[in-house]
Amino acid sequence: MNSFGSFFLLLLSSFIVLSDGFIPSQSCRKYLPLFQAQANNSNLKMTFTFPDISQLFGGGFPLSNRQKAKAVEKTDCLVIGSGITGSTLGFYLNKNSVDCIVTEAREEVGGNVITRAKDGFLWEEGPNTFQPTPYIMRTAVDMGLKDDLVLADPTLSRFVYWDNGLFALPASLKDIVFNFNLLSWPGKIRAGIGAIGFVFPPPKEEESVRDFVSRHLGTEAFEKLIDPFVSGVYAGDPNKLAMRAALKKVARLETLGGPGLIDGAILRLKERAKQEKELPAPLQAPDLPTYKGGSLGSFKNGLISLPKAAERILGSERLRMGWMLQDIQKGTENGYICTFSLKDGSIRKIDAKTVVTTAPAHKLIEVGGVKDIVPAVEKLRDIYYPPVASVTLAYPKESFRKPLVGFGHLIPRKMKIRTLGTIWSSSLFPERVPEGYEMVLSYIGGAQDVGIRDLSEEEICNQVHEDVSKILLKPGSPGPKVLGCKVWEKAIPQYQKGHLAILKELEDGLESAPGLFLAGNFRTGVAFGDCVQFGYEEAQRIEQYLNKYYQPKNESVEQREEGLVMTA
Repeated sequence: MNSFGSFFLLLLSSFIVLSDGFIPSQSCRKYLPLFQAQANNSNLKMTFTFPDISQLFGGGFPLSNRQKAKAVEKTDCLVIGSGITGSTLGFYLNKNSVDCIVTEAREEVGGNVITRAKDGFLWEEGPNTFQPTPYIMRTAVDMGLKDDLVLADPTLSRFVYWDNGLFALPASLKDIVFNFNLLSWPGKIRAGIGAIGFVFPPPKEEESVRDFVSRHLGTEAFEKLIDPFVSGVYAGDPNKLAMRAALKKVARLETLGGPGLIDGAILRLKERAKQEKELPAPLQAPDLPTYKGGSLGSFKNGLISLPKAAERILGSERLRMGWMLQDIQKGTENGYICTFSLKDGSIRKIDAKTVVTTAPAHKLIEVGGVKDIVPAVEKLRDIYYPPVASVTLAYPKESFRKPLVGFGHLIPRKMKIRTLGTIWSSSLFPERVPEGYEMVLSYIGGAQDVGIRDLSEEEICNQVHEDVSKILLKPGSPGPKVLGCKVWEKAIPQYQKGHLAILKELEDGLESAPGLFLAGNFRTGVAFGDCVQFGYEEAQRIEQYLNKYYQPKNESVEQREEGLVMTA
């Protein structure tokens, strides 16, 4: 039982686990030699660099829409999207002196990160927290957000709701053996036997999350522990999610040690310790904030602080808001010409040596030209995004049966309650609510409850209130203060069976499109930390790519600010 208890703790930790229309220049005389040299070239391609006429005549006047349609800027790297991945990537490209432009279709940065504040409350309507990692800590320090970090108490319990009761997930071996009553003794024994290796061999076909966990730990452990976890993280259907894609770290334990998971878990702990020692120096620097295992984090002003910091540092010259990507075409050399539509109806073009798109799969496949460059992009249509609503409600403290102390609770689908899970936001971050209130954030919908898209926001809030009342509130408690209800029609990409095959086909297709990088969360991972790490590492890969294939580097930002390239 001791070996099972140690494994169980490990397993649980693994699971919880542009311009504005002007042509800038310095002087007309500076450009005359360039104009003449290009005009007299025997291989004339009608490409000219024009002076800033507005400056010559002592005033500024905007380009006409026709002129805007012909304006082509040049940059080393174009990043599409200002979510967590795009903001992190753009920030580090700029920090590493790579000439870059980040574009965002919306009028605000952040992508799916939406932080709201009203009447003394602060809440999230997309991602809600992160698990601290060296990459997040490094990024926070580099962006000037070190003092804005807030970390919740790592000792707060996570709960699972089952048969009218809340069961805290175990925090120690003693808790597993004597205090963890969610699993029956037969259920504990079945999970322990499977954990030490008494399992059927894996099937030849790809396994779902349900099949893998049931084979190793039994049906009861799946239904009471892993099913609610999958619902909380992916809002997914464990019968369809692929184990090797959705929970690849846990799936790897079988092949790392096997046939049970304990041997693999022990080897993985040793492997991870070695990897942590081999992290690059900046990720082990003494200026990084420290944190305890199991912590959850955010920033004083919410998760939006990270993309907002990137926006402030990049400035309007490098981060363009309201730029909708319409088309990607291969350039005359090795780069790509990207066409954007702006809110005012004008058209802009950027000629980039490298392009990184962070768009979700269902948006990327609608961009013109991309399927001509990488035909395999068509396979992204097979990636499913279910509807999910995030609902934030506030109640007086006295409405709760017990003091709200903990991370929150997850709800197994077998309980027939529509809400997937509820985060006890005011317990994690007490400073985000006014005195006398508690605040909870619930998620509802997902792959097993797509009917949520047919409900009005009022109906969704009423359903969540009903579920919260059943689990947390005293009978007859007053209705909630509704702070926010955000319905995501296409929320989280589902890593279903066949997902890895789609990504493999996409990888093969990208080999014929050097300099084009796809970084949506359908590929990089859905967690906040996954996105930060990808942006951090991708900036280095892009810099290496540019250094390898482009020498000397593209014109500097200062040179780009002095003129636009106009093509006839």
